[in-house]
Amino acid sequence: MSFQYNQLVPVLFGNGAIDQLGEKVKELGCKKVMCVYDSGVKAAGIIPRAEASLKAAGVDFVVFDKITADPTDELVNECGAMAKEAGVDGFVGVGGGSSMDCAKAASLLINHEPPIQQYFTAPPSFLDCAVPVILVPTTAGTGSEVTQVCVITKTPEHSKPSIFMRSALAIVDPELTLTVPPSVTTNTGLDAFTHAAEAITAKGRNPRSELLAQTAISKIVKNLPVAVKDGSNKEARYELCLAANWAGIAFADTDCHLGHNMADGISASFHTPHGMNCIWVNPELMKLCATVVPDKVKVVGEAMGVAFTGSESNAEIGEKTAAAIRALMKECGLKSPKEMGLDRATFIDCYKMTMEIDLGLRLNCPVDVTAEMVRDLYEKVYDNYQ
Repeated sequence: MSFQYNQLVPVLFGNGAIDQLGEKVKELGCKKVMCVYDSGVKAAGIIPRAEASLKAAGVDFVVFDKITADPTDELVNECGAMAKEAGVDGFVGVGGGSSMDCAKAASLLINHEPPIQQYFTAPPSFLDCAVPVILVPTTAGTGSEVTQVCVITKTPEHSKPSIFMRSALAIVDPELTLTVPPSVTTNTGLDAFTHAAEAITAKGRNPRSELLAQTAISKIVKNLPVAVKDGSNKEARYELCLAANWAGIAFADTDCHLGHNMADGISASFHTPHGMNCIWVNPELMKLCATVVPDKVKVVGEAMGVAFTGSESNAEIGEKTAAAIRALMKECGLKSPKEMGLDRATFIDCYKMTMEIDLGLRLNCPVDVTAEMVRDLYEKVYDNYQ
């Protein structure tokens, strides 16, 4: 079997790395950039450090601070139009996946005619951007800073298609995550877990992605409960940022699969956080994967510290791994779909949306996916985590 792996985006990592933003932007040839972020990042006091670094380097900037969760195509069009009118030659996305994905997508409108909707294709199109995009994550979860994926909410149907493009640099500073609240820490950390678990089990897996993903899972299991309880723990935050970044690099090679496909279906119906949706699905997904790639599901379990005797059936490997994932979810205080007040019948009906979107993700699942199978999985997801 042959395989391919890449380092799509260079990474500057470390405490205080944000203070090098201005010089790195200048090295990329930018004289005026658009800073893209949301109100939460601004309230956390992160933006003054970023702006001070840009000013010190002599880089001019304009601000787009209207980012909301699951940014829409309309928001991207607004951001891109403002950037083009301002004559920027670069973008800096600061925040979680929403800010980074909006910065990615809006940057494409510098050299591609709007609206962004015309570039939603299945499978996603890979587009070249005319200006550098520098991404600064403030959560340890999405890995968007090192992947080619930008996910945008398509209105009015609330589906979440992707566009592929490559950013120029990721600046990962664990200090920026110290003020992230427990619920966001949980959702983003468990999102990173699912990136790693799906990278290990995907059809597109490779040895390097497995190594990075396996290490990421070990770091998440050890450090996520610590950071949820004590967000000021610098060591835990540092390790989680490494884990999220490495999980992102892993799935940039392999892509995710059915779990993210199903999570998008839940998001379209309930608008619940992406990471929460992904991890809800993951235990049942690992059980399904164990029917065809039990050795890979075992890798996930072993990374979590699950002890296997070597005599387990495929089903037992899946169940042991699923039980460990559910235990981690409980330890982090993650509520179930029922506890969140989601209607069971509507939840199960998400299978219809799943079968209409993200064909590439379904095809990357190691199991041949059918509508009946997906419906059954939604039932198990709802019923088996309480």
